[in-house]
Amino acid sequence: MKKIYLLLIPSFLSVLIISPYCSFIWNKNQSKVTISNHSTVTVSNHSTMNKVDITNDQNNNAREIDRYLQQIHFNGVVLVRKNEQNILNKGYGYRDIPNQLRNTANTYYPIGSISKFFVSTLLMQLKEEGKISFNDPISKYIPDFPNGSKLTLFHLISHTSGVKRQKELFNPISSSDLIKKIVKLNANYKPLNKWDYNDTNYILLAYVIEKVTGIPYGEYIKTHIFDKANMTEIGQGNDFYKKRNHALGYSLIQTKNDPKQLQIPNFNYLLGCGDIYSTVSGIQKMDEALISNKLILGKSFTQFIKPYQNHYAYGIYNKGKYLYNHGVVPGISCMNIFDPVSKIYVIVFSNSQKMKPNTFDIAMNLFKLVNKMS
Repeated sequence: MKKIYLLLIPSFLSVLIISPYCSFIWNKNQSKVTISNHSTVTVSNHSTMNKVDITNDQNNNAREIDRYLQQIHFNGVVLVRKNEQNILNKGYGYRDIPNQLRNTANTYYPIGSISKFFVSTLLMQLKEEGKISFNDPISKYIPDFPNGSKLTLFHLISHTSGVKRQKELFNPISSSDLIKKIVKLNANYKPLNKWDYNDTNYILLAYVIEKVTGIPYGEYIKTHIFDKANMTEIGQGNDFYKKRNHALGYSLIQTKNDPKQLQIPNFNYLLGCGDIYSTVSGIQKMDEALISNKLILGKSFTQFIKPYQNHYAYGIYNKGKYLYNHGVVPGISCMNIFDPVSKIYVIVFSNSQKMKPNTFDIAMNLFKLVNKMS
């Protein structure tokens, strides 16, 4: 018997050495794209040598999803997770076309309005601590806001305030100066109490967090969300550009038209409404932290996901069978869908703004597909 064991050991070691390479997918499909400076580069519509995070019994599911994404020539990053395991976590195409730098599972994207449910989470924490009420008028925190006694935090969080939109610009600005611009813009403010989706609502809410805590928003969110939920693959503000693996946004990648790069407004102007950047894994961790009551209590989460108008709750939409939020900045479109019951997560980031199908449809197609999988 000892001889048999000695013969089996080399074979077993060979399997251990070779097996990690089985989860790599090599795709040779490439196409030519002309960049706006008229040079021509080779662009793969799919990923090359990106590791797919799967278990053996999920191979078929991963291949089915991967095949769908390749058929639509998807450009971006996708994470699909079920039963506490990733079915797929993979990049497709390029994050930087002229330099032919590929999207990977670790590529950072600005997530646009998905940032809003970070604000509402922090506000819910402050409510649990008895430091705020959602019935508080904005005048309590911004005394010179016109007619501010009739504008509550709930009006802002539910997009029923009727405040005027602050234009997003490219120059740096402090949060206090940004609020001064918003106050001036709303000199003739009158309450609306009707649905009107508006980023400025969440800029004001992020500033309220600064006023209540006395801590800059970027520092406070790091301590009370990122660190608390061990979210290392996420950040806030203009540090996005310091990340070597960050995505550039383009107007169009799927056709032969020039994929024009689009400029993102300064993150200072996106305070609370679009200032978070993340990998797909970072957003999945945020979803999971909310579901598991790591960030807010169970009773708070019930309030957090209760829809008011247009299926909108606290920085997130509630469609009954799933929750979702969507974020867009120039050249970037991100979608986050998750179900607290089945624990299915689908996160889709694309740096092609005019995807067909769009990121919402892609994410919904994947969510329905995963629901059917064993």
